[in-house]
Amino acid sequence: MGKELRQLWDGLPCKAEFGALLIAWILLFHFLGNSTIGYVDTPSMFTWLNTVHTNAEKTDNDDAFGRFVPFLVLVLLLVRRQELHEAAKRSWLPGFALIVLALLLHAAGFLIQQTRVSIVAFLVGLYGIMGLLWGPGWLRAIFFPYFLLGFSLPVSAYLDGPTFKLRLFSTWLSTWFCNHILSIQVLRSGTTVGFPPQPKRPGFMFEVAAACSGIRSLTIVLLLTLAFAWLNFRSPWRRLAVIAASIPLALLGNTVRLILTFCVAEMWGQEAGSKVETKAGFITFAVALAGVFALGRLLREPDSRNSSGSDALPEPEPEPEPEPGPRPRSTR
Repeated sequence: MGKELRQLWDGLPCKAEFGALLIAWILLFHFLGNSTIGYVDTPSMFTWLNTVHTNAEKTDNDDAFGRFVPFLVLVLLLVRRQELHEAAKRSWLPGFALIVLALLLHAAGFLIQQTRVSIVAFLVGLYGIMGLLWGPGWLRAIFFPYFLLGFSLPVSAYLDGPTFKLRLFSTWLSTWFCNHILSIQVLRSGTTVGFPPQPKRPGFMFEVAAACSGIRSLTIVLLLTLAFAWLNFRSPWRRLAVIAASIPLALLGNTVRLILTFCVAEMWGQEAGSKVETKAGFITFAVALAGVFALGRLLREPDSRNSSGSDALPEPEPEPEPEPGPRPRSTR
């Protein structure tokens, strides 16, 4: 891999120019990247974003995983390093238009005190710098993994409505399954699930928390599914089919987790069910990712190198060389 990375580095033109523009771009967003000083007391967009991610980790917020997205993007670029090396690279003047657009976005975000808009502007401008110096071929090669950087934006504060609807749907589906399939009597009121009293135990209630709503699992499963589809498929319809399946699979994983919680609570009580609810979050991702891998296997593309279908024409057999006849006699 070291040799291939060296070839990729040697094949990049205008490395000094790119370094200078990158440093200037970073300095702009470090010293003039955040105008919401009352919220996070720093002019740096990078410090603001790091503070939001740190606070999200402390409060178990859905934005906590955002700081790990750049590492996933880096891994994807390393996996496809050969394609990046083979991409045509040249100066491309329209890339400057992306830089201008990014500056306008950042100015708007700075004036309306929306640092998230400035984060988008930083990513668009960096994409434009690469396009200006390395051309449209490079931009096409990195577009998909670069697009995934958008998942690092902290947006959970704007998703309260969809979060509640997903939470409500998961609660309804899991209680319906328990009542009609497993014959476990549970009562639902919104996102509250009640267990009626029985002779050997008192009744109790569960409140399906926001962590079970599906937003975090949906976002992570969608992110991993996008990476899986890009690495394993070239056909656009196959990629779209796998990506679209991530939404119902994430909800299915959450529903399976809730059903297991209710089953454990029915057998061993509220405390045991609460432990499953808080410590078995991996079940959501296990179910969803298992479904993604199964669908990927079902939709796998044929290997053109090993295809030997009936439509393939057989190679013609070489014609036998004519046998040498008797040598003519020489006459004098």
